[in-house]
Amino acid sequence: MSQKVRIDRVRHDGASVFLGVDHCGNPCWTRNPERVMVWLCDGWRTRFNQRREQRPHNMPVRDEAGGIVDWIEEPLGGPDVADLLSDKEARLRYSWMAGIPAPILASTGRIENTEWFAGLKRRKTIGGRVPGFKSRHRGLGFVCWRNASQSGNAIFHKTGRKSGVVVITGMNPSQWAKPGEKLHWRIAIHVRVSQPIRPYTSVHVDWTHRSLVFVNMPLPLSRASAGEIGIDRGCVHTLALSDGTFMDMPRPTKAELKRLKHLQRKMARQDRVNEARGGRTADFASKRRQKTLSRFNVLQGRIVRRRNDWIEKTTTSLAKNNILIAMEDLDVQAMTKRPKPKPDPANPGRYLHNGARAKAGLNRSILGNNWSRLMKRLKDKMDANGGKLVIVPAAYTSQACHECGHIAKGNRESQAVFRCVECGHKANADVNAAMNILSRALAKTGGGTA
Repeated sequence: MSQKVRIDRVRHDGASVFLGVDHCGNPCWTRNPERVMVWLCDGWRTRFNQRREQRPHNMPVRDEAGGIVDWIEEPLGGPDVADLLSDKEARLRYSWMAGIPAPILASTGRIENTEWFAGLKRRKTIGGRVPGFKSRHRGLGFVCWRNASQSGNAIFHKTGRKSGVVVITGMNPSQWAKPGEKLHWRIAIHVRVSQPIRPYTSVHVDWTHRSLVFVNMPLPLSRASAGEIGIDRGCVHTLALSDGTFMDMPRPTKAELKRLKHLQRKMARQDRVNEARGGRTADFASKRRQKTLSRFNVLQGRIVRRRNDWIEKTTTSLAKNNILIAMEDLDVQAMTKRPKPKPDPANPGRYLHNGARAKAGLNRSILGNNWSRLMKRLKDKMDANGGKLVIVPAAYTSQACHECGHIAKGNRESQAVFRCVECGHKANADVNAAMNILSRALAKTGGGTA
């Protein structure tokens, strides 16, 4: 969440700001707050682009006729780009960056990483280009982490009912101190606020449009009740709760699956045509294949967004209604690992049937239910509202009877039916497993009567 405010004016206090050395070797200082803001924007953008140019991307290798014969991976900045310098090394090498505050330079790492992977995901789902560099002509701005230390940065002070000031402090290098002045300086950004500023982690300054955005910390979820629930994740039902409730993730419709399969086959035919013409199978081998891929990504993105929306709403509802949620510890990566094919000694070149086809179907079902994302989002929201997510071992939760505790493989009559061979207790298999998970969590935390 964020809060956007308007910048009224900026003010400079303290020493003159060191802007670097000109082409004649003379140091440059300024007390103009407008010039200082532009300098901060240039330093943040330069450091961002230095990180971006290290990102790898595929480049085609063409023959004399112009056809693509191979693809190689090289940095986005070119094959001759140098290794990334640390913030300290960048200050020493480039004198004009020496006085930029550390919270501004440090923010480029996380911002660049987030924007890069978000751009790659957007390109995969709805199409587009590989994320590029930030241009000065597209706007000036920078990000500064909030640092509440003695010489804090991005600290907000309220100065009136609808006004406040954000203070950014810095220090000139000792060897570039202006004669007769101290080293420390600060920029006060006066803003117009219409509501109380909530706790925030950083400020984003858009100097082109004279606005500032506070990136707020997430608000705790209001809890409707203090329940305790156990959750069993499955393939038939995405979530089975210990109170007998089932929650199922929305599936693609038959028409959507049919359309996806049609587009996949169409791309395969276009790949074969491109190869027959001397090209190479690639995402952008032809305009027709690019158009087909764009249609496929649009449909696939719609399915993914629908699934993510269900995950967010479901986990929010569970976090609001329960103070303790128990889940089993599942290694999804190991569970979805496909078995290696075994060669048939009687028929060289052939492989024995080892259930790989059935395992592939099970893997698709597990990955399609997003077990890992469900647990991650649930943990984030339980931590936000003061709840507790307890992870318990998964061994024998589906074979143990919740009534008498007897463990036997024969207790599972089928996927959905559980009947204890010892006491005769009958229940839904997933609900019985969820109740066992909750009992183990209560015993682990010392709550309830487990």
